[in-house]
Amino acid sequence: MVNSAVVNVGRWSALAFGLVYGYTHNASLQKQEDAKKQQLEYHRKEELIEKARLAYAAKKNPAPAAAAATESVDIDSPDFDLEKFLKQFEETK
Repeated sequence: MVNSAVVNVGRWSALAFGLVYGYTHNASLQKQEDAKKQQLEYHRKEELIEKARLAYAAKKNPAPAAAAATESVDIDSPDFDLEKFLKQFEETK
């Protein structure tokens, strides 16, 4: 049989190894989670900046779409542009 002192040393060594492994594994998982949270926060801030940029551009240069929508269309006119009419028609859909 194996000496009981050797068995006790083996048990305590396994316990110590398990504790060290658990601590290092938890630290690596926590680091990955922190990096993921940081990436998500950065992405959220990018989206907010993009929305603000678009809102500022829309405020600074209002779209002339309202003027185009009120424009009357005369199909019999020699200046009638079918491509422009179709484009305007698609935009209103």
